[in-house]
Amino acid sequence: MTGSSPSTTSSAHTIQGDRSLPVTKETMDTFHGEEAKVSDVEQLPDQPASSDDEKPSKKNKKEKKKKEPTVSIHRLFRFATPLDTLLICLGLVFSCGIGALQPSIIIIFGQFLNQMQGVSSIAAGYECIPGGHAALDQTIGVIHIFAYMGTAVLCAAYIANACWVWTGESQTRRIRLLYLHSILRQDMGWFDKAEEGSLTTRLAADTQLIQDGISEKFGLLVTALAQFITGFVISFVKGPKMAAVMLATMPLLAGAGGAMGYFITKYTLKAQDSYAEAGSIVEQAFHGIRTVSAFSLQSRFSERYDNELVKARAVGINRGRILGLGFGFFMFILFCTYGLAFWYGAQLVMQGEFEASQVLVVFFSMIIGAFALLQLPPNISAVSSAAGAAYKIYATIDRVPEIDSDSKEGIQPDNLQGEVEFKDIKFVYPTRPDVTILKQLNLKIHPGMTVAFVGPSGSGKSTSIALLQRFYDPIHGEVVLDGKNLKDYNVAWLRRQIGVVSQEPVLFNMTIKQNLLMGATRDVSNEEMVEACKKANCHMFISQLPKGYETLIGGTGLLSGGQKQRIAIARAILKNPTILLLDEATSALDTQSERLVQKALDAAAANRTTIVIAHRLSTIRNADLIVVMDQGDLIEQGTHNELLALGGVYADLVKKQEIATEQVGHTESEIDDEDLLKKEQEELEKAQDIQIVTEGKRGSLDLQKVASKASVDAYELKLRRLKEEKKLAAERKAPIFKVLQQMRPEWPLLATGIFGAAIGGAVFPCFALVFSYILNTIMFSTGSSLAPAPMQGANLYAFLFVILGIASFIGFATQVASFEVAGERYTKRLRSMVFRAYLRQETGFFDHEEHTVGALTSKLAIDAKNVNELITKTWPDLTQILVTLVTGLVIAFIHSWVLTLIILLMAPFIMFATAYESKIHRGFEDKTKKANEQSGEVAGEAIKEIRTVAALNRQQHFEDRFFKATQRPHIMARNKALTASLGYALQQGISMYTNCVAFYAGVRFMDNCQVTFLDMFTTMMVVLITAQGVGRASVFTSTFAKAKHSAVAIFDILEREPKIDPELEGIEPESVDGNIDFEDIVFSYPARPDTRIFNGEFNAHFKRNTTVALVGPSGCGKSTTIGMLQRWYDPSAGTVRVDDHNANSFSLANLRSHMALVSQEPTLFDMTIGENIRYGIEDGKQVTQEQIEEACRSANIHKFIVSLPNGYDTRVGDKGSQLSGGQKQRIAIARALIRKPKILLLDEATSALDSESEKLVQAAIDKILEDKDSGRTTITIAHRLSTIQDADLICVIKDGRVVEQGDHFSLLKLNGIYSELVHQQSLSAN
Repeated sequence: MTGSSPSTTSSAHTIQGDRSLPVTKETMDTFHGEEAKVSDVEQLPDQPASSDDEKPSKKNKKEKKKKEPTVSIHRLFRFATPLDTLLICLGLVFSCGIGALQPSIIIIFGQFLNQMQGVSSIAAGYECIPGGHAALDQTIGVIHIFAYMGTAVLCAAYIANACWVWTGESQTRRIRLLYLHSILRQDMGWFDKAEEGSLTTRLAADTQLIQDGISEKFGLLVTALAQFITGFVISFVKGPKMAAVMLATMPLLAGAGGAMGYFITKYTLKAQDSYAEAGSIVEQAFHGIRTVSAFSLQSRFSERYDNELVKARAVGINRGRILGLGFGFFMFILFCTYGLAFWYGAQLVMQGEFEASQVLVVFFSMIIGAFALLQLPPNISAVSSAAGAAYKIYATIDRVPEIDSDSKEGIQPDNLQGEVEFKDIKFVYPTRPDVTILKQLNLKIHPGMTVAFVGPSGSGKSTSIALLQRFYDPIHGEVVLDGKNLKDYNVAWLRRQIGVVSQEPVLFNMTIKQNLLMGATRDVSNEEMVEACKKANCHMFISQLPKGYETLIGGTGLLSGGQKQRIAIARAILKNPTILLLDEATSALDTQSERLVQKALDAAAANRTTIVIAHRLSTIRNADLIVVMDQGDLIEQGTHNELLALGGVYADLVKKQEIATEQVGHTESEIDDEDLLKKEQEELEKAQDIQIVTEGKRGSLDLQKVASKASVDAYELKLRRLKEEKKLAAERKAPIFKVLQQMRPEWPLLATGIFGAAIGGAVFPCFALVFSYILNTIMFSTGSSLAPAPMQGANLYAFLFVILGIASFIGFATQVASFEVAGERYTKRLRSMVFRAYLRQETGFFDHEEHTVGALTSKLAIDAKNVNELITKTWPDLTQILVTLVTGLVIAFIHSWVLTLIILLMAPFIMFATAYESKIHRGFEDKTKKANEQSGEVAGEAIKEIRTVAALNRQQHFEDRFFKATQRPHIMARNKALTASLGYALQQGISMYTNCVAFYAGVRFMDNCQVTFLDMFTTMMVVLITAQGVGRASVFTSTFAKAKHSAVAIFDILEREPKIDPELEGIEPESVDGNIDFEDIVFSYPARPDTRIFNGEFNAHFKRNTTVALVGPSGCGKSTTIGMLQRWYDPSAGTVRVDDHNANSFSLANLRSHMALVSQEPTLFDMTIGENIRYGIEDGKQVTQEQIEEACRSANIHKFIVSLPNGYDTRVGDKGSQLSGGQKQRIAIARALIRKPKILLLDEATSALDSESEKLVQAAIDKILEDKDSGRTTITIAHRLSTIQDADLICVIKDGRVVEQGDHFSLLKLNGIYSELVHQQSLSAN
């Protein structure tokens, strides 16, 4: 209930009607809360609904008919220590006590009224004589009891809340540690079945759910139950007749509440669905942002988006209306119930069946009992979702894996020879039981041998290694180590004997030194560590790093793959294992790193049993035994030469690879390893300068401290950066006026909303007024004077309740409906504006990592929706609070200004208690949640890299790190137990003290004839209710903060000036010739400003009506030229010219209209094929079906499209998923051709295809290239040289400049880089 749930119980306090009141306000909050909660989730097209205590949505309900298994409630607390159990029992007792006290106070209040009645009725008959003590003497006893009960409630509330929070936190931490421990000891088969992401989220989210269910929410549940039972019992004991009459309207109230809940859920889901559609359009646009800008599709996407938003708006408006009506209706029934109760009570008093005070006692105990019911659902759902979450977590904790790295059993011999034998092994993976991986593997490996496994992927090479580490056990047969079955050894001991270097080296987020020590099984001196690094060829580059071995690795891209790989090898050497397993340790590396790593491996493999898996056969030529596997069978074994002589599968593999190796061979011999290391050194120095530059820019983060604090290193940095950003955001002002300006069309709605809110605010003090009048009438009128005529006396006041009900219906309905509708309308407009603003940004904007597709879509979904709350949620709250304050004080001062001032002295305490409690409560929840997420990252790393952790046998290390990381949130939460409970307790107790003060002062004034009972009672009621309403002001601060954060972010985007603005004016020639020049270009990508692509030496001139091909190694800047022609990016210096005009002088849309692009990964949008092709033509031009078909014929795709059942109206699916790569590519070519461009850009259009589709696409491209009289300039980028040999001009780009240019044959004569490339490719093509 939006952070205010605790205050609800508290409001039970001011026994008088005030109880019923604020609660009504609270209930309003409940609904708002529920609705707000659901809608936060809205928008993101596919996010699981947030796990707060909202009810699962209706859709899921149908699917969820099969009940999820849960643990029973007492089992939730199974991880409690004896101390916890003691505290839990204390908490239970005191929670029950608070609950039962609330209604019982009413009985004492009844006594007070009885005595007042006695005193005042004498006073009523006679003249009042100042200075008497009659009233005070009568009532002082009761006033004292109030004080005692206040203290009792205060202490009980403090103890109960503190107990719950404290025990909940310590149990949850224990559960988290146990859960992580249990996950890390499971066997790999279990991990294959569990998605790793779900494990980490469970660790964070599900344990949070358990914590919610076993700490204060559980206490509140007990309190609410106790309150409900006591309230009903008291009212039925004291006055069964009246209690029964009041019960009659309860079903109506429940019905109204239920119906609202139902409709809100229904409409929220509908709004989610209709926004999901719009969200998918956004996602497509951001995904294909280059295509969108190349073909200038911005306005078309904005229109499609707007059409979808209209649907979402309609649903949202309906929801707002229903919410308003439902809520108003609820309030109306509530007030009518009050009216009915008092009317009937008055009847009973007239007939002499009831005392006046009895009416009050029955009324209040009933209302308090009934409102306790309202608090049950959120708390019950918290406890039940905890029970559900606990089921899976406890099951994991209890699971003992078959291969248990935790167990102490198994033999642990002192030394190991390293003789390995596979006997008759059959194996399938538990996740794919129908695919046999190993059929019948028999192999013996002698100690100290180097054995190589080769074979196609999926033949079972890596599996045999996994079996040796006992990640899995074979189904049949056994692995024998030194003559004993592998299963006889202790798992942990076994893994300590084996070193592993895998294909993807896994280094953890800590310093290099810590990473190396992960391998060590004993204490290692620094010398040994350096020695191992020297062996692994990595000491040199490590000592070059600014902090040497203390350098943090992990998130940074400081190290290349080869460097990481060598650190991993050093880690394996440090372990000094008897058996070394190398799983394709060099396959992911480039040649120079591979040479260095290979040397390191040869050093490591000396004198131990080594098993190597390799794809590159050159690396294993010297192995003692080579084993060839295929589909789970061992087909050949022997040494390199023996196998060659056999002329079987191995010899074939060698032949395939040989041709290429010879060619490379002639360059290889030139470089020796020293040079390689030197070269790497230079590169490293370069990389470092960059690293230092970027670090410097961020405001020199205090890295020194971090290095020493080894445990939570990388996270610390991240936290600091977030903190800085948060601080900056907090210093900015909320753009309320900008929002208000933009909401201009909604001003009339806002006005009616504020009018409604004002009525709603005034209702509560008026209620107090009517209430005291009716009480006064019942107490001091006798017999028929109670209700002399149908519209007089008690009857009149009862009717006034109905009038108040009507007023509150009008007020709340208009307030909620107006603001909701205004919010929906504005959100639709704002989303549309923000989307347009995004599409205006230059392409470089989308390269930044904080602007990923996901981040941008969710910004549109969530932030754009929160902005309107700056006005629609905070203004009505403010209005209501102000009006309540003014009306309340006016009424109070009229009745007795002296007493008002005295009671007002207590008001600050009430407000402070309410505000303190909700602030602390919210603040802590956010902080601990955040801190828990961070500790979750530590665990997440271990879970994600579980194979490495298990192979290194370092589970304990990560558990300790996790324990350390949970220390901070743990202490924070314990502090919360002590501090926040104070707020909760103050809130419960302070109102009782206020009653004491007010009664005492009031009785003294009555004795002095300064006020009548009516004045005293009215003043007190009104002030208390007003104070309570104002105390709630703190609730809306959180809404405001959230909305402000969103608004700041949104206006940043709306006001951002794109670096390359599509809306700027420029020259707009009808057509261009197609001459292109690049002069002295300097360029680096905005996301990586430190990596220069061109250094000012890039010059090129392409003539019109020619075909130009760009070739060169990847990363040399071939594609960058296209990006600059299209003006996705502008060069930092130098010029790009089209027809002797600087490209910047064209208007963007015009410049791009002369070009068409076919990129490597074609982007098609989720619409029909015909529509996709039409996107090639500028907006507003007519396209005939003939034109489309002609373009498709040129692109070789027409026949295929016509063969589809729906022809050109076939949907291509999201990102073109319904089509193959080659088909998509040809459609993209058709889309480019239909533009009839003067400049055609083909960016590696065939590189991502298989040979069959490549032929078709290439044919389409050749067809275009042959078409010489079209007057078009074509620029192609290609890796496969066969595709471009007919080009008019071939430019070879290397190191940021054109090194050779000419046609195919003239370049071959040069005998330079191009001819070398050709030779390599023609050889490997043989």
